[in-house]
Amino acid sequence: MKKIMIALITLAFTSTSSIAGPKIEVLHWWTSGGEAAALKVLKDDFAANGGEWLDMPVAGGGGDAANVALKARIVAGDPPSASQIKGPTIQEYDQEGVVAPYNIDDIA
Repeated sequence: MKKIMIALITLAFTSTSSIAGPKIEVLHWWTSGGEAAALKVLKDDFAANGGEWLDMPVAGGGGDAANVALKARIVAGDPPSASQIKGPTIQEYDQEGVVAPYNIDDIA
């Protein structure tokens, strides 16, 4: 899961640029103690590299509530910069054309 989150952060980092550094909004459901601690490592690393992380945590349901929130944001035309997504959901979003067209291997 950490590799997926890092990949999504990398996508957002490479697609956002400004003089003040990249600013991303990340929708996720890593809200329990250990998950939040792991996510803090990613946030701190992003900040140490000049980025600004806007957190959008959605608790509960093993991601179900977050997926509902993500879909609502996409439909409203206001998707977050990056989102924690699992399983076939990312394929469905890719088929809809809402996933950034980056090759993870090239970025990594």
